[in-house]
Amino acid sequence: MINFFHTLIISLALITLSGCSAIYHTNSYITSFFHEEVVFIYTSSDYPSEVYDSKDHPPRQATLIFGPYQPNIGDGGGGFGGNNHYYKGPMEDKELVALWQVPLESKTLRYYVRSEPNKGIIKAPREGRYAYDVGVALGPMRARPTGLTENQHLASDIIDWSISGKPILYRWGEWDKLYYVTGIFDSSDLMQIPRTFNEIQAIAITPEQYDKLYERCHSDWRAVKCFMDESFPDLTPDQLAYIQARKHPDDDDRLADKFPKPERRVNRYK
Repeated sequence: MINFFHTLIISLALITLSGCSAIYHTNSYITSFFHEEVVFIYTSSDYPSEVYDSKDHPPRQATLIFGPYQPNIGDGGGGFGGNNHYYKGPMEDKELVALWQVPLESKTLRYYVRSEPNKGIIKAPREGRYAYDVGVALGPMRARPTGLTENQHLASDIIDWSISGKPILYRWGEWDKLYYVTGIFDSSDLMQIPRTFNEIQAIAITPEQYDKLYERCHSDWRAVKCFMDESFPDLTPDQLAYIQARKHPDDDDRLADKFPKPERRVNRYK
């Protein structure tokens, strides 16, 4: 009789624990179905004739705001690489802003990108997974021989060969465009498996315009005020048209400090 009650108690405990586990995993799945738990953002950028670590040239810099995420991508150069970011909010239809500075042997490139209103981030299905991946190229990207579509191959340049003379690295992409793709992949996949990227046209900016924008995007108001407006100096007609076409309805309020100051990011997965 004692053994019977002992067995019954253990069985009930196991059933209870199993039920709790099932509820926990169900809740976790429901949460991850609607939200990203972890987002991995990989970036690439590769221009010909780049100058590295020169005291005579400005530093290479890259800044990206991808919806609720602002990854620390540093210079953004080379092949696809990056870090994970904890969930901060949905990225679908959210704003995308980027600026990058690239010193070449003969000049320095400076570009600015902003998505148009109501034309925010296009997000692929998550396939029920808790982690999600983003690939972004600031201008041309690096790829392996298998990593480009047929049309991309036709518009690419070979940038590295093996000892036997076979191409092992390609450069593809226009200098004044940002490319991005979302889904389930890793940095190796981005370089080795061909895919179609979403494109956003960039515009060239001056050193003074870049410095003002860089300061906005790296201040305490970084994500709120990280965009160009009509107050920027020496705007050309093309730049003004670009800014006006991408003006969001809440821009004036964002610049007037009517939005809360962003909180500093703390990565809870480290």
